[in-house]
Amino acid sequence: MRIVMRKHVSRTWWSAVIALTITGCAEERSLDDLKQFVETTHRDTVPKVDPLPEQTPVISITYRADQGQDPFAQSNVFGTPEAEAMPEPELDPLEPDANRVSDFLEKFPLDALQMLGTMQLEGSAWALISAPDGKIHRVIVGSYLGQNNGKIIAINQSEGVLEIEERYHGISGRWEIRPSEMRSGR
Repeated sequence: MRIVMRKHVSRTWWSAVIALTITGCAEERSLDDLKQFVETTHRDTVPKVDPLPEQTPVISITYRADQGQDPFAQSNVFGTPEAEAMPEPELDPLEPDANRVSDFLEKFPLDALQMLGTMQLEGSAWALISAPDGKIHRVIVGSYLGQNNGKIIAINQSEGVLEIEERYHGISGRWEIRPSEMRSGR
């Protein structure tokens, strides 16, 4: 009996839901209802606008040329003979040699190069460097690599380390040395 009763209640409930849905869909609405709703909703609404901030007065200053130095005088534009006779600035001892022929590995940034290892050849220590071009290059102390005038100052075979000095323009405009190192990927 309970099962029959539950089925009856369930059918009644679903019948009510379907009937209400059909009734709600059956009512015909038009665009006129929407227009009327919008007009009546905003009819009494008054927008609130904050007042503009008070403007501060502008103080005007009149420029009067004095009898000072003329900025366009020939001596100011082309310099004075005393200024031309000034000695040249002192050369920076750390400045790289501009006439030196660049090594192939100076085309690549230092972090793009990878040290593969070291080897002893004819009594000299050599390091093997893998470059982004896919080739392996041999370098010795005194070779240059990296884009910041990096010069190899030591090859430590036991630790597999290249000691490098890079030269940068410092904040003062003079050249500075920054030590760095490259380790083999053992």
